[in-house]
Amino acid sequence: MKQELKKLLKLPEGSLNFRDSTVTYMMDNLGNVDSELRDKLIYSLFARGFEEKAFTAKQQQMIITDFINKLGIFTEIDGEEDDRVFLRSFSALLGSILLDVDEETRLFTDKQRVLIFKSAIDNLKKENDFRGYVPEKGWAHAIAHGSDFLGSAISHDAFHMENTKPIFDIVRCIIAKLDHPFINEEEQRIAYAFFQGVSSRNIEEWDLVSFIEEYDNELWEKYIKSKGDLPAFYCLSTWFHIMQNWYFMFFEYQNIKEILYLKIRKYLEKMFD
Repeated sequence: MKQELKKLLKLPEGSLNFRDSTVTYMMDNLGNVDSELRDKLIYSLFARGFEEKAFTAKQQQMIITDFINKLGIFTEIDGEEDDRVFLRSFSALLGSILLDVDEETRLFTDKQRVLIFKSAIDNLKKENDFRGYVPEKGWAHAIAHGSDFLGSAISHDAFHMENTKPIFDIVRCIIAKLDHPFINEEEQRIAYAFFQGVSSRNIEEWDLVSFIEEYDNELWEKYIKSKGDLPAFYCLSTWFHIMQNWYFMFFEYQNIKEILYLKIRKYLEKMFD
């Protein structure tokens, strides 16, 4: 089957087509530990397949039904670090593809869409495996891929939440679990998800400003009380990197840029004076 997938990937644009058994195999191996099969073949073919409208209506429904029924993004999410992170992580990437397509051509029912939006938020709150690249197995990157999924959810034209606090709590949940710093630009992916939410006007600018003010104060209080121990420093440093990314992403949003400038300057003054 791997050879068949390689042949499919080499087909010129517009000539891609899939057998039902191939689609089933791709779904069954979404989190395979073989990085070539998982990343370069299956993920690439899902992305290309939807972009080129190569899946039949029946095959699209197979993918959607499997994605929703299995909800691989939560497989053993409360457990220890193990290979099941690849299923969660690449299910999140598939979810992002599906939501992006759904904005153009509705794939989901209203009920399914609400479930997927909620899943994108809950996934990042619950994820405990913060590994980036895993030797011999490739990218786990559950936080980065989960952030991509979140960004596709909260920027979707059908996304709506009266209270956006659960979305901001994602940042709290991730940072609270840190016992070492991120090293694979996860902060950039987290930051970009929220930028997508604000730029699509599904999250109010002032809600983000209020969160930045409140959460920054919380982290400084914890850091001071901890007397600068390493976990508290990693939390504050990660937050600093998220704000740095936001500063440039939101450069044309004056109110957000101003609060970020003050918080970034505060960090630099306190840490380096």
